[in-house]
Amino acid sequence: MKTSLGFLTEEGRTRSKNAARRISAYAVLMFLIAGASGYGIHRYWISPDLTPLQRIYFKQYAKSSWRSYLTNSHSRYTTLATIFTDPISKKDVQGAAVDNNVEPVLDEERRIVFDKNRRPVFRPKLGTGVKALVWNDVIAADADAYKWLRELMYANESIPDIWRPAWLGGLLIFFFGTIALGSVDALAQRRYLKGQAIRGTREVRPKRYERDHQNDTGYGITVYAKEPSHPPAIEADCATRTRRGGHLLRPCG
Repeated sequence: MKTSLGFLTEEGRTRSKNAARRISAYAVLMFLIAGASGYGIHRYWISPDLTPLQRIYFKQYAKSSWRSYLTNSHSRYTTLATIFTDPISKKDVQGAAVDNNVEPVLDEERRIVFDKNRRPVFRPKLGTGVKALVWNDVIAADADAYKWLRELMYANESIPDIWRPAWLGGLLIFFFGTIALGSVDALAQRRYLKGQAIRGTREVRPKRYERDHQNDTGYGITVYAKEPSHPPAIEADCATRTRRGGHLLRPCG
């Protein structure tokens, strides 16, 4: 059956399958590169831009983010609290530690110091009225913990908002990288097949054939002439031979 739709032919389907395999391989490669790039953006761009307390609470914030959708879900959370004197009751009470009233203790290499329980060490800032700091382990509803962390620690930014540079950069790298590799592959295939003979036959119009083959000088097939069985001189002599007395004047061949 003749058709103008090349992808319906056997050769067209074969080329489409091969192209699909190559594009799939390019997509997998760019997915890995995009994932690595997203991790690099998070580590070297997003994480350094977070405050010390935001970095400390980030894992708990990520956990509470997805667990907040579970009904009656509770988890253990570790929070840093301040101890200060209530100006009304004159008693010591606890409050939430935020970046405005606490700061991390750093070592000589400017890294946060950890205590024996592997918890970061903080100290009150001068002039804040904080008398001491204490770590509390509590069991809380994940929805309440997520709301508390989002409003108090992350300025109402969700995890997707914080990670926007990472996942957006990864998506852009994936899509544009896959498109670029696919375009390079298509160009390479077109240059490779340029001037090559097409397998099988196809029907084209005379003008299309003339345009496609205007620079052709022939089919490129070498033709060898067949050598004659007798030399031309001998064949001419045999053609004009005569008999005399039933015998040949000169034998042929």
